[in-house]
Amino acid sequence: MLNRTAPEAQGIPSAAIERFVDAMAQLDSPHSFMLLRHGNVAAEGWWKPYRPEAPHLLFSLSKSFTSCAVGLAREEGLLGLDDPVAKFFPAELTRGADPRCREMTIRHLLTMATGHDRCALEYMTSADDWAAAFFQSPLAYRPGERFVYNSGATYMLSALLRRITGRSLTAYLRPRLLEPLGFGERHWETCPKGIEVGGWGFYATTEELARFAQMLLQGGNWRGRQLVPADYLKMATSFQIDNSMNDQPDWRVGYGFQFWRCRHNAFRGDGAFGQYALVMPEQDAVLAITSGLRNMQQVLDLVWKHLLPATSPAPLPADPAAAGRLAERIARLTLPVLGTAGRALPRQSYRLNANEGGFTRLEFESGPDSCRLTLAGPNGPETILAGFGHREESVVKFDSQFPHSVAASAEFTDDRTLTILASSYNTPYQIRLVCRFDGEHVALEHRANLTFLVDQWPILTGCRA
Repeated sequence: MLNRTAPEAQGIPSAAIERFVDAMAQLDSPHSFMLLRHGNVAAEGWWKPYRPEAPHLLFSLSKSFTSCAVGLAREEGLLGLDDPVAKFFPAELTRGADPRCREMTIRHLLTMATGHDRCALEYMTSADDWAAAFFQSPLAYRPGERFVYNSGATYMLSALLRRITGRSLTAYLRPRLLEPLGFGERHWETCPKGIEVGGWGFYATTEELARFAQMLLQGGNWRGRQLVPADYLKMATSFQIDNSMNDQPDWRVGYGFQFWRCRHNAFRGDGAFGQYALVMPEQDAVLAITSGLRNMQQVLDLVWKHLLPATSPAPLPADPAAAGRLAERIARLTLPVLGTAGRALPRQSYRLNANEGGFTRLEFESGPDSCRLTLAGPNGPETILAGFGHREESVVKFDSQFPHSVAASAEFTDDRTLTILASSYNTPYQIRLVCRFDGEHVALEHRANLTFLVDQWPILTGCRA
């Protein structure tokens, strides 16, 4: 759906993009990028095993999609920005709630100014009814007084939209936004009541994310059709509330309606571990990025350092040599792969000791090219295939709501220790499984590169069955 051109045709030197890619490659775990100028793809790349067709978990970048749904519902006359939230949740706003909850408006939810002094999810996720728990969570300020980042507020927007539309957030957005932008069938994580969480849990491919960002750049218009009201998007992406108490330079220049303001008059939706839909109006450019990073400011710093100053208002002369070098560099992008040669071992089965994860059995077998590790747990057996010196693919679920595709490699680090490195290429997560065999006994250690609303696994131990 997007036109591809040489970078120079869009006024961006290939050499500048190559420097940006080289700098990104030095960070924790970059996954993909797509750079658009004047609506055309100037450059794109994926670090293997991440790939163009695989949707990626967006974390809090999901909030920007929820915001668009609010704008659409406003346009349809279903809500007003200054409507009190309590109007939509009379049963959930029970006795014991802070009286100031009745002052809270939809605008306060959008601007993260609900009056909480911390994210309300701390009080919500252990409850069956998240909306009721939101109102029971203590307020420290009057609504509208202070910005405090609060994913619970975005959940309330999703729950409110479900109540007034009678449809799930995904079903509401599909004909209005997602289908016109060419999104595939996408799922969204839900609360115990089956309501999309709104503030995280949505998935998109890199190109879908880039199309979304381009639509934002165009004031909600996509190929002649106004998908999101322009007046709402103008408000949503503008300074609505002060957030200068934050430390990082691109987290303290203002917040809109579930969008962050940036330096250089840019704005963005973003999500944990480096998911970005960055919109640069002065350059008529957008940048979609997925990754597994701990320091999100670093990525924006690289954009401001390498891409922004290199952008020319007019097309540049063709530079086939530089464009060729960039293409070769992008073709080589990959995350680390373990191992060289494997070792043939017969199937071994172990009964696991009682553990918090509820895992009961571990099975392992290995050939010269690949190995197979199976864990039986509360949801049945899950198998990871791993290649020696290459990746093998599996689909696993473990403790997530949805199955995820995993690409894994392995190596024997000594006679008794096997390490498996598995990338869940629908998410930022990479896990390192270290399996130690000691005669009749086994120990399996699980190390995740990142954690978010989940606990690390305990070390699993057991003996041969």
